[in-house]
Amino acid sequence: MIDIFKTRLLAFKWEQYLAASLASYGSLCTGMAMGWTSPMLPQLRGPNSPLPREPTLQEESWIGSLLVLGGLFGPLLTVPLSKYIGRRWIIMSTNLPLLLGWLLAGVATNLETLYVARLAWGCATGMLFATVPIYIGEIAEDKIRGSLSALFLLFINVGFLLAYAIGPFTSYWGLTAAGGILSLFYLPFTWFIPETPFFLVYKGRNDEASEVLQKLRRATKEAVQPELEGLQAMIAREFKVEPRIKDLWASRGNVKALGICVFLAMLLQLSGIDVLLFYMEELLAKVGTKISASDGTIIMGVVQVVTSCITPLVVDRLGRKLLMWTTSLGLTIFLALIGVYALMDSYYQYDVSSVAFVPLLCLIIYMVLFTLGVGPVPWILVAEMFPIKTKCLASGIASFMCWLAGFIWTRFFRDVAASYGIYTAFWILAVCCGIGFIFSATLLPETKGKTFDEIQDMLNNRTKEEKEGDV
Repeated sequence: MIDIFKTRLLAFKWEQYLAASLASYGSLCTGMAMGWTSPMLPQLRGPNSPLPREPTLQEESWIGSLLVLGGLFGPLLTVPLSKYIGRRWIIMSTNLPLLLGWLLAGVATNLETLYVARLAWGCATGMLFATVPIYIGEIAEDKIRGSLSALFLLFINVGFLLAYAIGPFTSYWGLTAAGGILSLFYLPFTWFIPETPFFLVYKGRNDEASEVLQKLRRATKEAVQPELEGLQAMIAREFKVEPRIKDLWASRGNVKALGICVFLAMLLQLSGIDVLLFYMEELLAKVGTKISASDGTIIMGVVQVVTSCITPLVVDRLGRKLLMWTTSLGLTIFLALIGVYALMDSYYQYDVSSVAFVPLLCLIIYMVLFTLGVGPVPWILVAEMFPIKTKCLASGIASFMCWLAGFIWTRFFRDVAASYGIYTAFWILAVCCGIGFIFSATLLPETKGKTFDEIQDMLNNRTKEEKEGDV
């Protein structure tokens, strides 16, 4: 038994999990920034608000949505810089706008300063979303790539839970200070992550790449030599000329991969996740649940974190396609049920006290399903489906479209709810998830356990004989 335990311990690639966790720590800080609005918007309306007056509904919508708008700038910064300074330095540099956001939020006495703080948080979040999945994909072995990629979402959800758990029991400045203090640890943590072997080989630093591979794989120089030579051959093949935007549609496989990843990244936002997370307390009150809004948000945060711990265990077992179509189908059903409940409660004013638990239960199941599939899978696929040459460009475009869809929806969700009823807003979310279910069940290929070359062959419909003929 002891020998079996030692064997399993040696087989556990803790160095890769540690590097992925340290790189993902910034998403905990941005998760706090994203969840900040849920407990803080009620305080901005109260007597202890730092603002001179209570914000209007439109101003609150801008406070919520400007973070998502700031996310649009992240890919615009990371894509051109990634080939010059590498993934590690970009991940470290995200701490600058992150800390700036906490500083501005802490000293804000007017809406304009708060708006800039939200934009700065958004910029940091967009940079992380465009870089960390690629970083993890480039350091991970094929068999644990999905598990490592799921850590990114786990840290985001821990950040949301911290915001939900601290916010209702402290002042505006208490939560803001807590976020700033946690962000101070980000730079020293990321200082210890290695640069990716791919980038080191791309820059001709082969000895450093070999050392990083030896550490990450817990193997000798001779054992990692085949992987190193594979990287060298791939870079020599893919980077004969510098990457260009038109490379994204240079082959049928690239077009297919871009379409899949952009659609799923937009689906991630159109499923309503940012709306629910930003305005959780408000929505729990509006749909008629009887539990207190602050207690409900804490329950939701705990559910997110617990499910995120399960995600790494299942994403490499069940596969991307199965997780996407089952979870998007589930989201469709439970969002529609919340809409029906809200219609009965707020529009027809039926007595629904006997089933008052339904909205919270549906939202809990929503969070479980989102965290298992619709949330992590798009970013895993971004890291898996593109050739090395076009991966950064594709990741930037997918991230940009994700944040664009998120900005539009978070900005106008409350307007739709105010004009046409909260039930209509939930039904729109359900329709979006239904489209995602149809897409995932029919058009999404399975990439579980496949190498990058195997995924490219599948996307381009290349057989083994055709590939050998090309050679």
